[in-house]
Amino acid sequence: MPGRYESQLKTYRDISSFFPKVAREYVQGAARVFSSVFGLTDRTAARYASHRRNSQPKGVKQAIQTVRKLAERGHEESLFALAEIEMYGKYGSALELDLAFEHYQQLADISGNATAQYMLGLFYAVGLGSTEQQNGMSLLYTTLSAIQGYIPAEATLAFKYLSGIGVPVSCNKALSYYQSVARKAIQYYNSGPVMGRHMPDYRARLSDDNGGAYGVRTGPYSLHKVVNRKSFDELLLYHQQNALKGDIKASMTLVDLFYHGHRFAPRNFALALKYLRQVNTHLFTQQGELRKGLVQSEVNAAAQAAGMYGIMCLRGEGQPVDTAAALKWLKIGAKMGHGISYNALGVMYQAGIEVPPNRDRAIELFKLAAERRHQGGQVNFALAIIDAMPEIAHENLRKAAEKGHILAHYHLAELYSGVAELFSGVNGAEMQCRMAVASYKFVAEYGDWLHSPIPSAATAYQQGRLDAAALSYMQAAEMGYGVGQLNAAQLLETAARRNAKSSAEAAGQIGNGNVDAKSNVEDGQATAVASLWSLFKTREAHVRQTLAYWTRAANQDMPDARVKQGDHYFYGQGVEQSSEKAAAAYTIAAEVDANGLAMWNLGWMYEHGIGVQRDFFLAKRWYDKSIEVNDGGKLANYASLARLCVKYVWAWLSGDDVGESPLFFAPRPVTQEEEDRAQAEAGADGREGQVRNINHYEGDNYVPDDWEHGAGALDTEDMDADEEPAEEDESLSGNLFFIALFLAAGWMFLPFR
Repeated sequence: MPGRYESQLKTYRDISSFFPKVAREYVQGAARVFSSVFGLTDRTAARYASHRRNSQPKGVKQAIQTVRKLAERGHEESLFALAEIEMYGKYGSALELDLAFEHYQQLADISGNATAQYMLGLFYAVGLGSTEQQNGMSLLYTTLSAIQGYIPAEATLAFKYLSGIGVPVSCNKALSYYQSVARKAIQYYNSGPVMGRHMPDYRARLSDDNGGAYGVRTGPYSLHKVVNRKSFDELLLYHQQNALKGDIKASMTLVDLFYHGHRFAPRNFALALKYLRQVNTHLFTQQGELRKGLVQSEVNAAAQAAGMYGIMCLRGEGQPVDTAAALKWLKIGAKMGHGISYNALGVMYQAGIEVPPNRDRAIELFKLAAERRHQGGQVNFALAIIDAMPEIAHENLRKAAEKGHILAHYHLAELYSGVAELFSGVNGAEMQCRMAVASYKFVAEYGDWLHSPIPSAATAYQQGRLDAAALSYMQAAEMGYGVGQLNAAQLLETAARRNAKSSAEAAGQIGNGNVDAKSNVEDGQATAVASLWSLFKTREAHVRQTLAYWTRAANQDMPDARVKQGDHYFYGQGVEQSSEKAAAAYTIAAEVDANGLAMWNLGWMYEHGIGVQRDFFLAKRWYDKSIEVNDGGKLANYASLARLCVKYVWAWLSGDDVGESPLFFAPRPVTQEEEDRAQAEAGADGREGQVRNINHYEGDNYVPDDWEHGAGALDTEDMDADEEPAEEDESLSGNLFFIALFLAAGWMFLPFR
């Protein structure tokens, strides 16, 4: 665990005595370099800002100077433009957060500009630059902006009231703000072509690009499969070559790729239409009849191609709108039983596009699409029958929502919010409110065409402007985006982790006279890290905000975030040190997320009795479970099991209490008290009770409510005692083999006398 070495350096002890004589000189030099890190960082950041200003073209400098002069005269548009330049480092400028704050403040005072008020709220909420974190001022400015209907401010307030960040938890207030954001999103969705707009682009998790938050896969949910650009280009070329040879599967893969888009291939309707026409030429005659002799896979591809071509004609994608062609091809697809074709054809009958309006025929087609599990068909069928058959309608909306259909979530939220308002104050209304908030939140975050800061954050990250990327991700985090919280925490922690290394190297080089300051500034990684440190006034604020984002990300089930939260508690980084809370966080990550690293941490803590009562049996259980879920950590786990065996034998020989049965021969017996307790809590959600104290660390701006201090307060000893012992899946011979192997390896390194 990384923080241990940092804490040793802070003691200013001579740790070189622990190393061989030949290495002591280098260790002592490294310690001196690390001790100078904090003095170097500020100077590096200052040089970085100067470097970015000096790299601006002359014309850009002159334009910015002109804007600055106009802003000094109180010109509102110039004030806003200048504040944006200083806030995000646009046009090659360096970030100047304090100046940005002054100009946002001036603009808000002059005209009550909603964006300026929102940005002031962000400054106070996070404590950016020299601004002190003040919850009251943040709430004031964010509320003033939200009153004017500014969507990011509404989303921020909704998440504050949902999570209790600086305000008491209020489902009704969260519902009101999320409802406003969601309704604007759906209005924009419906303002597009027939059947609505395409969803915004996928939000990449930075941890996926870096091999996970810890650089490795720690569990089944910790890392999405990520294709790098080189592999993607190779796959694309492979499919393109096969498509030229007439491979239907390759052609349909390219159709899907270019129609929906990819992070390495933006949506391109023209290319999708090109490959789609190739497929239709291979599979259909000029009269629209299937060619003879097709195998079943080709028939299935033909149905899909007919439906997609009909939709592209209906929506005017890659070509002008052609409703006649759309009707023709959708009828072909529907004749072949294709769900997409049924739904689109139903829309045409419902709206009277190219055919006379026919509600009954539309409902019939929607039902056929719903029976084939098409989400759009399920939604349209539900809306058509909701008055006559509300239960069936609700079931169809629920099924479509489970697959992420934005309209399904919206209409479910409307239903739940109506019930919550109708039965306000009655038992069950709170649950309806929370269900409505969850669905509105989904719509607000996944239908964010108008207000998402994530695309600009991703662009800045790809350009290497980590400071601007971190600011935009923090903005997304304050708005409640789980991926924004994860990425903001990842960037801020990366700065803390890399800063020591880059600054230490700089100190060694400058101290030895090997390199001047300018060459250090030109190092891309060092300058990017230096810029991240300039976002906060103090290092303590930087680390504290990092923990807040890890905690919020963990509460939204972001991978590895709960383990990171536990690390902060274990080492006391940004919060008072608490091994007990660290153990609670690791337990949640292990039990809920099946995180192998959390399991190993728990095994280590039970082995040493840190944060939990020492228990060899639970230590072995967690080591064994970690082996099962994390192939990459098997070596470390087997080494830990060998060490555990030695400690167990030593404790047994010393007369310590090691339990009633041998560690590696039989499972720990379950007491009657444990059985009774497990049965009593079998129907409860153990996760909620374990983390009420640790789930809601939100920095200095968190205002707890009565619910947090209820009966579910954190109790790690009871929590771990309630666990039922796992069965010994590993064979005795397998355990003994690896134990003997590590003991033999240790014996080989013992000096002979």
